[in-house]
Amino acid sequence: MTASATETAGDTVVAGVPIRERYGLVLSLILVGYVLSGVESSRFLIAVNSLLWVALLLTTLWSPGVPKRLRRIGSVATILVLLTTLSLGFVSSELADGWRLILLGIAQFAALLAILNRVSRHRQVTFQTVMGGVAAYALIAFVMAALYHGMDLLTDTTFLNGVVSDSDYVYFSFVTLTTVGYGDITAATDIAKRLVVVEAFVGQVFLVALVARLVSLWGAPDRA
Repeated sequence: MTASATETAGDTVVAGVPIRERYGLVLSLILVGYVLSGVESSRFLIAVNSLLWVALLLTTLWSPGVPKRLRRIGSVATILVLLTTLSLGFVSSELADGWRLILLGIAQFAALLAILNRVSRHRQVTFQTVMGGVAAYALIAFVMAALYHGMDLLTDTTFLNGVVSDSDYVYFSFVTLTTVGYGDITAATDIAKRLVVVEAFVGQVFLVALVARLVSLWGAPDRA
């Protein structure tokens, strides 16, 4: 932060003007993305979903206070997602689609880090703090879903057993993240098994850390 910028409970103030965060909007767009992921796949819907994510990710990455290096990495990955999505209109290729998903996962991970960077600096629990935490938690599932799906398209072997549609990757990721584990879809390779364990572990640690952070800030005086 520069000398001309200060931070209060979840807001950045530049030259006396508050720039408010919009994590409630970010979470709403994530939910729309989840709904679209469950609709029968077509090139048009893939393009619409990718454009939604491009808008969502750029909005998150260009929020005030996000480190420049993280912003650049996420923005480059997001632009590459857009370019690979456009290429799918001319070349229908599992290779191109696989790399689009990997790049999407990288951009989503950058957005996840951007949200955590901002929320961790809040000095009081606000609506934006809670919405940011929930949005970050949901992004973990989307990052892993993009990775699972991308790996399945880029490798010759079956990555997950029991997948019948593209929306199953997001479903499986959320089931894994929340450790529900229905067992209708399972990891098929050694690397898939390890990634599933990592996701389940990160999901539980994230919830513990988030709750601890919110409790520590609850009722804390504003020291701005």
